[in-house]
Amino acid sequence: MAEVYPSDNELLNMQSDSETGVEYIPTGTAPYYLHFRKLLYRLLLAARRANDLRVYDEGGLDIGAKSGKFWLGTQLVNYQGSSGNTLADDKANIYVYLDSSGNLVANQYSSFPDMATTPHVRLAIVTTSGGDITSITDCRIGHNFVLPYGAGGIKTTIEAHTADDTLTQAESGSVHSNRGAAGTVTLTLPASAPAGTKFTFAVQAAQALRVEPGAATIRDDSGQTAGKYKSASAIGACLALVADSNGDWATIAKNGTWTQEA
Repeated sequence: MAEVYPSDNELLNMQSDSETGVEYIPTGTAPYYLHFRKLLYRLLLAARRANDLRVYDEGGLDIGAKSGKFWLGTQLVNYQGSSGNTLADDKANIYVYLDSSGNLVANQYSSFPDMATTPHVRLAIVTTSGGDITSITDCRIGHNFVLPYGAGGIKTTIEAHTADDTLTQAESGSVHSNRGAAGTVTLTLPASAPAGTKFTFAVQAAQALRVEPGAATIRDDSGQTAGKYKSASAIGACLALVADSNGDWATIAKNGTWTQEA
């Protein structure tokens, strides 16, 4: 069913909207055009942020994107806006987005990137045909309000393992422990993880916690042999790893004694 309006009497007696500050034009007001401009002015103020990062049709195969800002962790990235972005013709779906550096990407045709491995802001899906833009679907929903990571909004995920497990790229940034384990737990790092993928491991039970790199190398002072796990069993030991550009894992923090597989 359609949303109903207030009664005619209520509408005629409304003075202003408390949330936006937009004032209704009283019946019989003159000059009407001046009050209409006041109404329009307040409406535009209330709607201004809705224009941030909006993709729009410039005619032909060109699109523009309005300026705006977004959070990447605790860094505020400013996009200045752009125009004259020419799209490929005869595409059912063109996925338009901003990458983590604030660059406009308009040449993706299969899907938006995986957010877990390629942080980005989704702007629109555009369809082109016959040298023209036939539709623009707004995809900014979900990006309007973001609590920056590290500023109290998004908390680090911590998972306790009592059995062996294989981690995924999507779990990057999480902490993994062996709390509650009654024996050795082996956690396997994801293969071919993108550079910058991070994991932290913490021993919370007096049992061996092993970090298995698959065919890659975990590089630290206990050894740098490919395919060898690192292990610790003393409560309080922890190990923080980040994937490097060579497909291996760099140790960026370590506490306690971690040994390499013999």
